[in-house]
Amino acid sequence: MATMSATSILFSAIAIMLLSNTLATKSNASGGGKPEVTNFILEACKNASMKNQIYDPNPITQEFCVSTLKLDNRSAKAKDIHSLVHVAIDILKGQVAAANDNVKQMLHDTKNGTATMRAFSFCMVHYNRMVSILNICDTMIKEYHGRKGSADDGLLSSELPSCVEKVDKPFIDCWLGLLAMEAKKLLDENFAVGMLVKLNFCLASTI
Repeated sequence: MATMSATSILFSAIAIMLLSNTLATKSNASGGGKPEVTNFILEACKNASMKNQIYDPNPITQEFCVSTLKLDNRSAKAKDIHSLVHVAIDILKGQVAAANDNVKQMLHDTKNGTATMRAFSFCMVHYNRMVSILNICDTMIKEYHGRKGSADDGLLSSELPSCVEKVDKPFIDCWLGLLAMEAKKLLDENFAVGMLVKLNFCLASTI
């Protein structure tokens, strides 16, 4: 695997930190610590990291994949890639929900009729779209058994990452709105969302 640039390492560290903070309370409440890293997780993350585009400035590394999956105790029990993708999607949905809650709070403190208010309002719509798309993707992955005949007899494996990829549009729309508002905290959280979208795409590409 190619050595990461200092910027990529920093961005991945920020994303992992944000994800850890988001799920820490939930994990502590359940009484469970971080799951062990199984050989299956390591192999799945190695394969996922190889799905990055070569010119991606912030690639999904095996380390980032493992650190993210460790945030959910179910990952250690996964016996196939389908199970790991379900876990990754749930982690992503949790991060989207947390980011959306913060946007709602910022919106509550924002003056009506302003450009900032509109940007935050649209961002909430985009986050809701992301969750709706991810719910569809989750169902598709559960139903995936390979195509056996005609187009109506099952999904192609390529349709699974393509579904996750549809989350890019609302994610980018929200990102552009936050960028215009220079909302650094929300931009950092949105960056963590983007890294998780990319991770889910890479994992789904290995099914």
